[in-house]
Amino acid sequence: MDPNIERAIAERARQQLGLITVDQARALGVARGTLHRRATNGLMIPVGRHTFRLAPAPTGPRVDAMAVLLDFSGVASHRTAAWLHGLADRPPIIDVTVRKGRSSGETTLSETFRVHTSTNLPAEDVTQVDGIPVTSVARTLMGLAALDETEVPHEKLVDIVEAAVQRRLASDRWLWWLLERRRCRGRNGVIRFERVLAQRAELGPTESWLDRALLQVIDDAGLPRPVVQRRIRRRGAFVARVDTAYDPGMIVIEVLGYRHHATREQQNRDAARASELQLLGWDVHQIIYDHIVRTPSWLAHVIRTALARADIIERAA
Repeated sequence: MDPNIERAIAERARQQLGLITVDQARALGVARGTLHRRATNGLMIPVGRHTFRLAPAPTGPRVDAMAVLLDFSGVASHRTAAWLHGLADRPPIIDVTVRKGRSSGETTLSETFRVHTSTNLPAEDVTQVDGIPVTSVARTLMGLAALDETEVPHEKLVDIVEAAVQRRLASDRWLWWLLERRRCRGRNGVIRFERVLAQRAELGPTESWLDRALLQVIDDAGLPRPVVQRRIRRRGAFVARVDTAYDPGMIVIEVLGYRHHATREQQNRDAARASELQLLGWDVHQIIYDHIVRTPSWLAHVIRTALARADIIERAA
C-alpha cells in the first residue's frame, strides 16, 4: 500500500486510541479488498461492525468504549460518561448517545453496549476525555438522573454528584443553576435531580461522601443534627475546623477518610489537633470508613452515649 496512505491511517488511528473505521479508511484511499486482506493477515483487527484496531495498538476498556462510539458515530454518555469523567466505576455496558433527526429517546441494547438516540445534542453538551468524545458533566448528570433507579439508585446518583463537586467539576450553586436551566427545557430527570440537590442542601456543605454518610447515620438513629464544618476558636484565635460538632456538650466527631488522612504527616496533624481540642475541653471522637459503612449501629450508639453524657439527650434506660 502507498506509504503516504499508511502514514495517514496511522495518524488517524493515533487520534482514536489506535482505531479506524471502514469509512475513514476508504476516505484515505484504502480499497475494500485491501481492508479485507489486512484483516486476514492480522494487521487490522475487527473490533466492531465497522471499526478496526491497528495490530500494534493497545487494548483496554477505553479502547472498547471508543470502538462502540466509532461504530455508531456517537459520544459516550450516561454511566460510561460518568466513568470517563472519573465520577464512578466502569459500568458493565457501554452507553453511547447518537444524534437522530426525527425520533428521540429510543435505545438499542446488547450485552456490551446500549445506544441512546437524541434529537438534541448540541456542541456545548459534548467534550473530550483523553481523546474520547463524551457528554459534558452537566449532560452526564442529567442523563443519569433520567435513568431508572434500578440502573442508577438514588444513593449512587448522590455519590456521583458529590464526586463531581469534590473533583471541582461542579459546585452546588452551579448544580442548582443547571437544574433550573434544564427544567425550562423540559428535560427528563429534573424531578430526580432536584431530589438529590435538596438532600445535599438539607445535609449541609459536607466535604466528602463519608461526611454525608455520617449525617445520614445520625438522622437514621433519630439523633439531633450537629453543626457541620464548625470553626473552633479560643480567645478569638483559630484552633481548628472540624467536620461536625455539638456546641452544647462540646462534642466533636471527625471523619478520617483515607484520601486526606493517609500519610504520616496527616496522621500526626490529626493527632495533634485532637489533643489541642481535648485540652480545650472538647470530647473528640475520630471515626473511619468501616464505622460508618459496616457498623453504623455501633457508631450511632457511641454518638448517643456521648450526647447523653453531655445531657443533650436523655440517657437510655
